[in-house]
Amino acid sequence: MNRDLDEALVRDFPNLYRDRYGDPRDTCMARGFEIGVGWEPIVRSLSAKLEVLVAGTDACAAEVREKSGMLRFAMSGTSRDNVRARQLVVDAIRASCTTCERCGAAGKRHHGRDWALALCDDCAERRNQRRRW
Repeated sequence: MNRDLDEALVRDFPNLYRDRYGDPRDTCMARGFEIGVGWEPIVRSLSAKLEVLVAGTDACAAEVREKSGMLRFAMSGTSRDNVRARQLVVDAIRASCTTCERCGAAGKRHHGRDWALALCDDCAERRNQRRRW
């Protein structure tokens, strides 16, 4: 994700992303948001809902990245036991499977020999054209 969107998420949801600039030995959030810009609206919507749930607790985001063509959003602290928070994360993961990570258009999971990404048909075709060498 680009720097401006990264900083905006941290600014807009300070409780949830309080470990964003933490020690990399303690949190994966030190690496930032390892997703494409197409998923930013999904993460922003999820963040707005979770920010309310984590207020006043020790819970925060521990990792936000792409893995196997879907969003991976891990939490630390007491929110792991919060059924509502878990369901919100599951819903966001499902949405990521049908949203292009690169552009945000409707998409699906595309698989290659050693990769899986959620992409729209246009972005998948562009990716395949670059890899045909």
